[in-house]
This record gives sequence, structure tokens and C-alpha cells, in this order.
Amino acid sequence: MFVIEARGVRKTYGGGEARVDALRGVDIQVRRGEMVAIMGPSGSGKSTLLTLLGGVDVPTGGEILLEGIDMGTLNDDQRTLMRRRRIGFIFQSFNLLPTMTAEENVSLPLELDGVSRADARRRALAAMDLVEITHRQNHIPSTMSGGEQQRVAIARALVIEPALLLADEPTGNLDSVNGHRVTALLRRLVDERQQTIVMVTHDEGVATEANRLIKVRDGLVESDEHQKREIVRRPVLLSGR
Repeated sequence: MFVIEARGVRKTYGGGEARVDALRGVDIQVRRGEMVAIMGPSGSGKSTLLTLLGGVDVPTGGEILLEGIDMGTLNDDQRTLMRRRRIGFIFQSFNLLPTMTAEENVSLPLELDGVSRADARRRALAAMDLVEITHRQNHIPSTMSGGEQQRVAIARALVIEPALLLADEPTGNLDSVNGHRVTALLRRLVDERQQTIVMVTHDEGVATEANRLIKVRDGLVESDEHQKREIVRRPVLLSGR
């Protein structure tokens, strides 16, 4: 079974002369333990596709299935629960709450889902340890570097143990060194934990780390190719700023 699957997905905004066909029949299947990169020019539909895969919006036509469940058949509350429990999101701008510590940001999704404070804290620290950021657990975002903030954001996405991790330009606000560190971390999650990741990126260097590269243009999949990757065991180098 696929973790996430798009079947003939269409998305239209507006009507009449203002009508925009953002997606015009997209088919994608992603298996567990795959890292898939989506690339395309501005206006190609890649961000719309990521929004639909995450259940934030529903397609005009076609189906989005997460672990075999058609999200289009769910009501708003059910889709919210699905996102909260099965999908982790990583954003270019980190989206951390500025008045909360790193640990509080990571534990928040669990507490919103009714997990006790003690259990949420335990799981948050485990997720932060996974991305080697526990040494900043009591710091607020403004006192951390961009790379550190993104690692906190990744820990927040991982703390729910998601079936699917969606990343929207995860290195877009980082310098090249921290961009490499975050990319290496995402790759490690796939190689060592069989995490399923779908990410939108404009960075070809980031895309080369994916198992598959999907190119989108004018609302259609232009190509979907498996990439040959040379497996190189190298340090992730997460300890710096």
C-alpha cells in the first residue's frame, strides 16, 4: 500500500475569465521510506499539490489517499485530526511560536491532541534528541540560528510519529552549510527510520538527495524519475550553529 497517493487530481480556483486550473490531472504514488522531491517553475502547481497532499485543501476532482483513506470523503474536523496525527509539516519560515521555548514548540502538537504534559515533554525531548537539538530546549526561537530553528521545526513534525512528512522549501531560508545539514538530516530519517518524505524545493542540490524527482509544469506531471544515488556514509554535522 502507498503511504500517499494522488489519483487524477485536479484543482481549479475561481470561475469564468478568472478561472485558474492549478492542477489538471496529477497521478503520484509514494511508498514508505521514499524521499520524493517536487520541482517546477513558479505557477507550475507544485505548492498546490503539496497543500492537497497534506489535506489542508481538497481537490476539485480526483482523489488524495493517505494510508488508503480518501481525504476528500472526510469532513473538516476529520481532516484536521488526520493532519494532526499522521502528517508532519516543515516550512521554509520555520513557523515556530516566538514566545515558546524549543521544547514547548515541539510538545505543542501532542498537547493539542490531548496528550498529558508529562508524556508530551518526554516525547518532545526524544524527538529533539533525534535531531540533536536538546541543548537548546529552553531557548526561544529568536535566540537560535536558522539552522537550529529548522531542526526544532523538524522535531515538532516528527514528534507525532507521522506516516508522511511534507516539507515546503525546507532549506530556503538557510545558508549553504545549514542547508546541507538539514538535507542530510532528512536523508538520514529516510535511510535509518524509513520515514516517508515529500518535499518541494527549488534547490537542485537538495533534490539530488531524493529517491525520486518529480517535475511539475502547467499543472501536470512532466516527469517522475527514480534517481541513482551513491550511498556515502558521512557525518551529519548537526552540532554547530
